[in-house]
Amino acid sequence: MESIEAFVSSGKPHKILVANAAKLVKAQKDPELLSALRTSDLVTADGISIVLGARVFGVKLVERVTGSEHLVPLCCERAAKRGHSVFFLGAGPGVADKAAQILKERYPGLKVAGTHSPGYNVLTDESETQRAVQAVREVSPQILFVALGTPKQEKWISRNLDALGVPVCLGVGATLDFIAGVAKHPPDWVHRIGFAWLYRLVHEPSRLWRRNLEGVIFTGLVIRERVFGRRREESPRVS
Repeated sequence: MESIEAFVSSGKPHKILVANAAKLVKAQKDPELLSALRTSDLVTADGISIVLGARVFGVKLVERVTGSEHLVPLCCERAAKRGHSVFFLGAGPGVADKAAQILKERYPGLKVAGTHSPGYNVLTDESETQRAVQAVREVSPQILFVALGTPKQEKWISRNLDALGVPVCLGVGATLDFIAGVAKHPPDWVHRIGFAWLYRLVHEPSRLWRRNLEGVIFTGLVIRERVFGRRREESPRVS
């Protein structure tokens, strides 16, 4: 939260994205998504597989930091205390409004500058993008939550970061759906034991089966890099 507070204080545009196994697998074949992640000012680990994968390479991540459990609640709590305004962009019609109302009740004093639910083609329709950007610029929030799903939100934030002029832009995926109750959120104990992915798969198999398959692919990529990467390091150099 200290980093986010520093971003807000600077007044300059920053982007914060979350990374899970499925997203990193997609990025291997999507140069724009990969670039969006690499150029982020802050990337958090959304999923136990990222935390464990990092440890394989000697990188110690204290914990996973998800949008629904950590980023949005903590940012809204801090914003309410510091007087920062927030804006919710994305999700289906009415979802952002409902999520905003719930968060205002949860964090008294939270200033919601506005909400906007753009069309599905916001990434490819320039007029739709301009309407979304204008809606944000008119109220000049300090924090913008973008819930367009992956890889749309990462690309949209990166393409429009400077035009938005918001100190902190966060890609939060389905977080607004969870807060508004549109999507079923795993219980806390399921998160603690690292099986949130299984809980969601059981409840939304048609939407999440591919994402979980990509999680398996991610595990394979980690193992391959660990094994063959070490072999490359140990191979003698010919001079």
